Amino acid sequence: MTERSCGPCTACCEGWLMSRHIEMSPGQPCQHCTRQGCAIYDERPEDPCRTFVCGWLQADSPLPEQLRPDLSGVVVMLDRKWRGRRIIKATPAGWTIPPDTLEKLMALARERSLPLIYLENLQKDGRYIGYRQMGYGPPEFVQAVQRSIGPSDIRVI
Repeated sequence: MTERSCGPCTACCEGWLMSRHIEMSPGQPCQHCTRQGCAIYDERPEDPCRTFVCGWLQADSPLPEQLRPDLSGVVVMLDRKWRGRRIIKATPAGWTIPPDTLEKLMALARERSLPLIYLENLQKDGRYIGYRQMGYGPPEFVQAVQRSIGPSDIRVI
């Protein structure tokens, strides 16, 4: 596979990902994010900017071209763990993950036998008020997530 680059995508800088180090929140991008990309790219902070690994950019990524974050409406992370178990984590590049994109992620989770944890940003009057975490995966994962975040947000493979 050819090495990928961000190209015009700035989804990870648009405020949809959480950071304790940069002031941004859903719908409020990083102050250094421009239409051309990061205005301080060469001086960008280690955490989260340099350490963040976009699943679409990873070498040998299983994500197809159409799942580039700005095209699909989701930032996928393939290097995450939940309670010591490798997972696929998906954060919407918007308020929610588009249904067709979510279906593709669920298919990938089944294909790879990996659980999926995905978020939905919550808003009131157009303002971010928090997020809901949801899970999809094998029964044992679903049971663990149910104990952790509640049964209404879980889908079993």
